[in-house]
Amino acid sequence: MKNIKIRVGENEEKILPFIFTDSEKENDVTVNVTLDKRGGSLRLLGLFLQSKYHNVTFNVNIVHKAPDTISRVDIRAVLFDKAQFSNDGLIRIDQGAKKADGFYSSKVLLFDDAKGRSVPSLEIDENELKAGHASSVGRPRAEEIFYLRSRGLTQDEAEKLIVSGFFEPILVMLPQLEQEKVRKEVHAKL
Repeated sequence: MKNIKIRVGENEEKILPFIFTDSEKENDVTVNVTLDKRGGSLRLLGLFLQSKYHNVTFNVNIVHKAPDTISRVDIRAVLFDKAQFSNDGLIRIDQGAKKADGFYSSKVLLFDDAKGRSVPSLEIDENELKAGHASSVGRPRAEEIFYLRSRGLTQDEAEKLIVSGFFEPILVMLPQLEQEKVRKEVHAKL
């Protein structure tokens, strides 16, 4: 298990990308982030493409301790075969972190016999703030596949197109060179 600790300083902006594509990297990761200075901002991006029997546990804990802090978590996972993905996410806003703004989003797309789990949560001890979370785990709708197949695409081509579109909102937030590198890696894995 890999435990990563990050501190965001005053008026500091951090972007943290986590890209997992069936690699032999550590597959049990917990990221702990503390925003303890006014004006700190964090964007955590997660892109996971797993197949075969690969399992990933990716947990995120964000603590807003100072006022005027912002956190955004955007996670997208696509799983094939018998792969599994588990994600617990917490945004905690401590008393005194007025005007903190946190949002946690996790979306998991399943194919074959893959399994996914996503549980975002909020702990709030302050009144003046914005916070929210969203989570979805599901399979592509049969109508989507049917529509693409009716336009001449094979089953594999339809799935690749759906996966590419699913990952695009995360990819566009990466630096340009990183976008191209990750797109090529994703297409090679598909």
